[in-house]
Amino acid sequence: MIDLQDLDEQIWGLALGASDRSKGGPIERVIDTITQDLRDKVAQFSPVVITSETSDLTSKEKEVLDLLIKAARHLDPIFNRQVWAGYEERRKELVADTSDLGKARLEYFDIMRGPWDRQDHEKPFAVQFPKPAGAGFYPEDMDEATWTEYLKSNPEKASRLNHLFTMVERQEEGDLIARNYSKVFNEHLAPAHKLMASAADITENESLRKFLLSRGAAFLSDDYYQSDKDWMDLNSKIEITIGPYEVYEDKLKAQKAAFEAFVTITDPVESEKLEVYKSLLPEMEQNLPIPDEMKSTRGAQSPIRVVDLVFSSGEARKSVQTVAFNLPNDERVRKEKGAKKVMLRNLLTAKFQGILKPIARTIMKQQQISKLNSKAFFNNVLFHELSHSLGPAYVGNDENNGEVRAALGSSYSGLEEAKADVMGIYNILFMIQKELIPEDMRHKTLFTYISGLFRSIRFGVSEAHGKGAALQLNRYLEEGSVVVLSDGKHQVNFSQLETSVSNLVRDICTWQHNGDKEAVDKVFAKYGQLDENTKKSLEKLGTVPVDIKPCYPLAGEECGEAAVF
Repeated sequence: MIDLQDLDEQIWGLALGASDRSKGGPIERVIDTITQDLRDKVAQFSPVVITSETSDLTSKEKEVLDLLIKAARHLDPIFNRQVWAGYEERRKELVADTSDLGKARLEYFDIMRGPWDRQDHEKPFAVQFPKPAGAGFYPEDMDEATWTEYLKSNPEKASRLNHLFTMVERQEEGDLIARNYSKVFNEHLAPAHKLMASAADITENESLRKFLLSRGAAFLSDDYYQSDKDWMDLNSKIEITIGPYEVYEDKLKAQKAAFEAFVTITDPVESEKLEVYKSLLPEMEQNLPIPDEMKSTRGAQSPIRVVDLVFSSGEARKSVQTVAFNLPNDERVRKEKGAKKVMLRNLLTAKFQGILKPIARTIMKQQQISKLNSKAFFNNVLFHELSHSLGPAYVGNDENNGEVRAALGSSYSGLEEAKADVMGIYNILFMIQKELIPEDMRHKTLFTYISGLFRSIRFGVSEAHGKGAALQLNRYLEEGSVVVLSDGKHQVNFSQLETSVSNLVRDICTWQHNGDKEAVDKVFAKYGQLDENTKKSLEKLGTVPVDIKPCYPLAGEECGEAAVF
């Protein structure tokens, strides 16, 4: 791929009045190169129509579904502002630019949700400066050293400025202030609240009504505790996950939650089949290969939902589309009630068929390809989400020391994703040992897991899942659990991999328990990058989509001739 930043600097560096602007001149050649490269990047995201069965919904349920989709749409402009203060203005400029380059930039801007390439270390492609570490949550020039020094000088402001649901702004005299999400985003949260209240009036499901009312109230109060608990109790054919959740976008301190929404239709039969696993979470915790003092005690309710996605918005619809999630993140709620695991079945199917299969066929050992398995992929994702609820929650397993998330700051998300990946595999092997999963799934699980790491690495090592995947793969390559063959293909050494999985679970939990950011930074400095062999393998995947570009016809979107799932 061409380095878009370098090429773009050439355009800005050329004196337009003195340069050759004729067809085939230097500026035109550079622009053509950038345009084609952006088109290639756009092509890495395969258009997919995401469908869900609605024929068995009542007229009231369909009305509720429509209202929830409308409420979810209000989170898009909120997330845009959280990405960058100049988001909307820059997008308008791109819309007005009708050149081929402008059109290509706009299309990639919409996929990336901003002018920085999330798949390539956040390189700028539609602006001339790097992405602020704190995205749009803080003043653009804020860095970690300045932030730390300010809080040291103004300790009385720390609680407000560090709050999960505040935007940080600088006043004219230089002071920093924290403004509640409810105030900053009232233009969108107030109408979302009204739409959810209307849906609550219509629905005949009491748990949905209760959640919609409490979450709507939270939009206006910034107190999400009760509505998080109500969401845990939500059990409805139509469900919505909506609010500020993940801290991935905040790479300054990983302490500001971004807004997102998932509107889903539940499959109660398939959900019920998985309920056995939630009761085993305490046993999984006790089985972890770590000292007892590192093990946590969280709520064991942890419902599991198999759903089809109808619509997503906000952070849920940036570049790489999530296939499952484990929420809420509030450790108070997790301690009381656990966390709900939601499997987005139609997205899982789309990614297995359109992405994971061709990846494995291209870069994995041919004689092992038969072990790639869709059920294993589903289980790997499920146990990834289950494992987010296991392991260290507080530094030193002491609530007084604060959450691991706060201690590790910007290094937390990548390590937590790596933990959930590898611990998920460790727990599947435990389920096989308990004969709850068939023995013939052992090698299928491990092979599908390693193939899936290459899928995640393609998200970019600046993204939490990609960074965590790089850590895992590099450890396995170092230990001989995965071997690069003479033809460049990758072989899984199954017995050694089981040992490596156990060791990595132990190490990650130890790093989290200690809450030592400096130590974790050193781990990522060593294992968080890609070696030349891995880069060459990824180059072979040029025709395989990096991810999907979803279109939701049930939300009224025009989808054209994209593949249907």
